[in-house]
Amino acid sequence: MAKSVRVELEGAVLDIPLRWDGLARREIRDYGPFLEGSPVYTPAGCPILLTIEDACPHAEPVDNDPAGINCGGCRHFWQPPGSLLGVCHHPARRWDGRKEAEKNG
Repeated sequence: MAKSVRVELEGAVLDIPLRWDGLARREIRDYGPFLEGSPVYTPAGCPILLTIEDACPHAEPVDNDPAGINCGGCRHFWQPPGSLLGVCHHPARRWDGRKEAEKNG
């Protein structure tokens, strides 16, 4: 069975897989599934993202410097200390299951 670390972000519980890193000579968190897969959302509908992802069109830089902004530099993004994952709180990014159900008939 693969090893993982359980992380809780605003009510969403995630199992982050671990992989061996030869350079670090220890197991590290593998965030690859968050870059490749469908977005993961909190129970409130906020997307959970990697801090290093490119900022979306709704981004508002914390320090008013838009050069090279990523999610971690946006004022709508909350990230717990020591984590590469965080939660986007911009209203336009929230997922509403009712909207999706209406779209799919």
